[in-house]
Amino acid sequence: MLLSRSASVVLLAFLTPLSLHLPLRLSVEQNVQRSAETTTPQDVPPPNCRVTLPSAGVYEPPFPEYGPPPPNQFSFGTDKLWTVLPADGTWRGPHPGGSPDFVYDDKLGWFRNPAALKVGPLTVKGKRLDGPAPSFVEINEPFGYNRGGIIGGISIPTYGCWEITARYDEQVLTFTVWVTSLTTQESSSHASSPEILREEHAQSAVVPRVYLDRETTANALVYRVLPEIPPAAQALNTYGTVVLHVIIGTDGRAHDLGYISGPQVLVQAAMEAVRWYQYRLPIDPIETRSLEVQEVDTTVAVSFPSTRN
Repeated sequence: MLLSRSASVVLLAFLTPLSLHLPLRLSVEQNVQRSAETTTPQDVPPPNCRVTLPSAGVYEPPFPEYGPPPPNQFSFGTDKLWTVLPADGTWRGPHPGGSPDFVYDDKLGWFRNPAALKVGPLTVKGKRLDGPAPSFVEINEPFGYNRGGIIGGISIPTYGCWEITARYDEQVLTFTVWVTSLTTQESSSHASSPEILREEHAQSAVVPRVYLDRETTANALVYRVLPEIPPAAQALNTYGTVVLHVIIGTDGRAHDLGYISGPQVLVQAAMEAVRWYQYRLPIDPIETRSLEVQEVDTTVAVSFPSTRN
């Protein structure tokens, strides 16, 4: 089960680290290759990427508390669910302050009629249309505060043409964006200042680590990609569950993946999926008796269904 990005995560914090002999211990950063290319694409969307533009329909919210959209952006959707999109249909990244593992990692506002009483989670799915890339699923905080809207995250793993589908209650909102790199001028304006560099250095200091059981950690998962079944596994109809040992860093991402159990032919695919996972940290200070951000030592289970159902 996935929790919302801003939901409190009640985690059982045992200070005993997990002791395991890991015969296939791998470093995510060194040994796990991305499943799709992230090379810089062309600046302008190609003709086969039909991005959502104002010509598709500009929605004007009848709710003055939301105000007009920022310059060069427009509202898209209905009063039951809408968001704000770039007028040129392009998201540029990587965004300063976002995760370096994503080519685009930023906030995205979602809104609905503030008078609506029903609340529920907002699910955002992303699928690349013009090439191979891991699809993703993201669960955001249930609606019901901030005048009926939320500021959720949107994390894109590769450049290209992406179809984004948001679901809230019975409402579905789909749009297409072209994800490309920042211009040279934009990249220069986001260069790290000495203050930012010092902050990054401070964050690299040693932090406490706690052990959490698999189920508790799974409840803190807010962003995941769907594992791709390798051709060899499909040919043999190999399926099952791969269990990995991971360290969740203070950035909420899985690091230092190690194999524990499961079909060997599926291990690499499981690792490639888990390296994109995002968890809600820090741990609840009520449980840890500490306000410090902590790393988490845990295990993750990745299930692969049979391809011959």
